[in-house]
Amino acid sequence: MANELASSTSPYLRAHADNPVDWRMWTKDNLAEAARRDVPLLISIGYSTCHWCHVMAHESFEDEAIARIINENFLPIKIDREELPDIDAYYMNALQAMRGQGGWPMTIFATPAGSPFYAGTYFPPAPRGNLPAFTQVLSAVSQSWTDLREEVTEMTQRMDRGLADMASAVSDALPAEAASELLSAEELDSAAESLLDSYDPAWGGFGKAPKFPPLMNLMQLLATFVRLGGTTSAREEALAPGRVDRVGADGHLEGELVLDCLIAVRSTFARIASGGMRDQVRGGIARYSVDRQWFVPHFEKMLYDNGLYLRAAVQWAKVERALNPDSKWLALAEREITDTANFLTTDLSDGDRFIAALDADSLNGDGVLEEGAAYVVTPEEFAEVGEEGLLQLVDSPAAAELSGSVVAAIRIIDWLGMDEVPFDEDHPTPWETSATAAQRDGLRKLLDQRSQPARDEKTITEWNSLAITALAEAALYTDAALSSDAAAGWGSQAGHLWDAMVARFGGPGTAAGSEHGAGTLLDVRRSFTGETPGPGQAGLADWAQFITAGITVRQLPDASVQVNDLKSWGTTMFANFTAEDEVLEVFDSMGDEILDVRASDPVDNTVPSGRSAAAEVALLLAEVGVDGTADSHAHADTNGTDALGTDDLSAGGLLELRDRLLGVYRALAGRAPRGCGHALWQSERALKPVRVATRNATLSDIAAKHPAVTLITGATGVPAEDGSEVEVPEGAAIVCQGTQCSLPVTTAEDLKKLLDA
Repeated sequence: MANELASSTSPYLRAHADNPVDWRMWTKDNLAEAARRDVPLLISIGYSTCHWCHVMAHESFEDEAIARIINENFLPIKIDREELPDIDAYYMNALQAMRGQGGWPMTIFATPAGSPFYAGTYFPPAPRGNLPAFTQVLSAVSQSWTDLREEVTEMTQRMDRGLADMASAVSDALPAEAASELLSAEELDSAAESLLDSYDPAWGGFGKAPKFPPLMNLMQLLATFVRLGGTTSAREEALAPGRVDRVGADGHLEGELVLDCLIAVRSTFARIASGGMRDQVRGGIARYSVDRQWFVPHFEKMLYDNGLYLRAAVQWAKVERALNPDSKWLALAEREITDTANFLTTDLSDGDRFIAALDADSLNGDGVLEEGAAYVVTPEEFAEVGEEGLLQLVDSPAAAELSGSVVAAIRIIDWLGMDEVPFDEDHPTPWETSATAAQRDGLRKLLDQRSQPARDEKTITEWNSLAITALAEAALYTDAALSSDAAAGWGSQAGHLWDAMVARFGGPGTAAGSEHGAGTLLDVRRSFTGETPGPGQAGLADWAQFITAGITVRQLPDASVQVNDLKSWGTTMFANFTAEDEVLEVFDSMGDEILDVRASDPVDNTVPSGRSAAAEVALLLAEVGVDGTADSHAHADTNGTDALGTDDLSAGGLLELRDRLLGVYRALAGRAPRGCGHALWQSERALKPVRVATRNATLSDIAAKHPAVTLITGATGVPAEDGSEVEVPEGAAIVCQGTQCSLPVTTAEDLKKLLDA
């Protein structure tokens, strides 16, 4: 008989519905039942694409004898960490406090009130190495609960106090008044230098294996490069004529910050793009590389990784286009844009939404789940598709347990560094040759015949929004740079996905239904499965990425996004997740009714933190010009005044809030820049935000591909003397920084001069 998880919105939980373990969901009623039975909770936390979660499920949770022990002595709770990230974070803190490290699957033993007293990760069914058998752990915990209750109670009380203190420890440790000031150019230079200290010159990236794609840090370094004049007036002096295309292929830094920022970005992108972590057949990247070389991936593919990769590739392409529109580097950057955007829209989409992930495991030829089975190929299989093109198999000790070899394209690195190999209309890129096309087509046919990885069909608001932002940015750039049919399709899809997301939250899904003045009230949720919302409330990161997606989509032609909606949602977000005390308090969640903890973690980890994501919202909303109502997308009330009243954040208030949100990273920027890449990127943008106001398609295209531009809008956002908004003349563009705006220009040459000034 299926357990309670059969009715869950989580594919991960539903996969355990037929376990003999009597799994329950995280509810007050279930915890109350544990109290009535006087048994501890066994809380198992994981996610659908977690390899070791699958292993433990198969070894232990499908075992009748182990399930009997669990059911008799515990009340078992299953949690999808992606649906309830605040609960996951709370217990991860407990696990790290007890064990010094964390991971998934997470195995927590707690009182019926949820207070943890023992924790671990994966436990095998029989003793293995330093790990006890899961049955031994269950027996010891049950015996302690029965015979040593006083000690357990004392331990949980200490842990509760420690976790409560930990929830605010990071925020309390941040500087107070100094945090109200934006990081200076000198501080951002120091942060970039500190980051480059951990750069790997041989293989790109930062630190040692395993390597996660440092996408937010790459965007930070690109912004530092632009600020230091790498693409404009200082380029001739900093990079020297003819030198710019040659740097980066060997990966070695040269000791000059502006140049080293570019080298680190180029080398890291090139190594990822040519390695095995990047899917050379279908596009997209895996979650991380097991080895230092980016050869062998952990094969799960996450929506957030690919959304961030696309955002970073667009920023990289803008810089390379400004340096040399005919370079090999730009060709590679635009390859990554095209392949990643297409991967998002084909492999990670489901009509009107993006799904969460693709599993690392799939069925092999023997019908057994195996990591990488859908992707690796044998030398014999590869020989059949041909070995004349760019693609090749890589040999790495990290692949020893795989049933085949990983496909890579590492000769891209050679091509980038060989000046004698031409690149022009008669000499295409190595990935565009007929031989490589034949390889890719043959491999795709081969791999398509295999059992495919399971899809986690959840729609997570934070990740869905991030991917919509990335797709819209790719459309804006590609339409301007390449005039491709793909760009129009990406833009249309981004708009459609945005409208569908708003509709799921209870708002209008089309422009026709959105003529409203005071802003649409929405029930933003953390996740959906189909049209059914998940159990978690939307957190700060969900709200922030959602609003950022709306601001980005609004820059596309014929977008339905309304400025008053953006204002309303921004006001709601900041009201719900910040509080004014002696310093600005920021909360990641609305709080859980069981644990009653509102943590705040400013660290940018696999995704931007809620705090740094909210800072991007403050930055962009201020650039939109929320004080005015004359914008072509906005609607005023019947009196022609600001329909949201006096409680809204003004543009000036948003700038102050932006600085206070970002200023706290002063404490992390120099010591731990890898943990605040997104915040440092926003800090770079905040030093000199540039918006281009125009309704002219040609001038808008120029702005969309320029690395200095923060926002493209149809109106200036600057109030005129009569209280209306400064209008943009037809066929012209105005370049603004804050309230300082240029005179209108009507030619591409004049706009480029303004942007490069």
